[in-house]
Amino acid sequence: MSLEAIEKKIREDGKAEAQRIVAEAEAHRKEELEKAKKREQARLEEEHGRLKKRMEDRRQRMEAHQRRQAEQRLQNHRRSLIDQAIESAVDSLVSQDDERYLELIAGLLRSCRLKGEVEVLVSQGDRKRITADFLKRHSDGDRSFVLSDQTHSGRGGVVLRAGKVSQNATFDMIASLAHDDLVMELAAEIPLESE
Repeated sequence: MSLEAIEKKIREDGKAEAQRIVAEAEAHRKEELEKAKKREQARLEEEHGRLKKRMEDRRQRMEAHQRRQAEQRLQNHRRSLIDQAIESAVDSLVSQDDERYLELIAGLLRSCRLKGEVEVLVSQGDRKRITADFLKRHSDGDRSFVLSDQTHSGRGGVVLRAGKVSQNATFDMIASLAHDDLVMELAAEIPLESE
């Protein structure tokens, strides 16, 4: 073989080897790119999943918060309605006709536990309804009811005093003392809209 033929053969073999190496390198590069692409795709999908979960968690928290706020507004509204109902009931008691109103006052006097002379304070509006004669008729052996010159500032009912001890039996005070029980009782009658 001639020198030229050997050189040609070396060039051809070198060129073929170079092409094989380049082709092999290109295949390796493509394989690594494909692997990197798959890793990046997996990472993006994982990140997307985490973001989606965080967004769903946030959405659920926001919905729960909004539900709690709506329920709180409904509770406040219901409480306001109940308070108005109680106020209306007190107003209704005060505006009873004299006969029925005096029956209520007589019931309060009968429940009085004070002994001896009991001073009875009435509201300014009740001065004409609750008289000294009415109180005298409801006195008994243990107590003598006497109309006071003073008045109380409540709506309806009476304040009973014997010495330093007094009982506030105004309708406002009775409603105030029974408020929690009344709220529980009336709450059952005014359901939440979501119930």
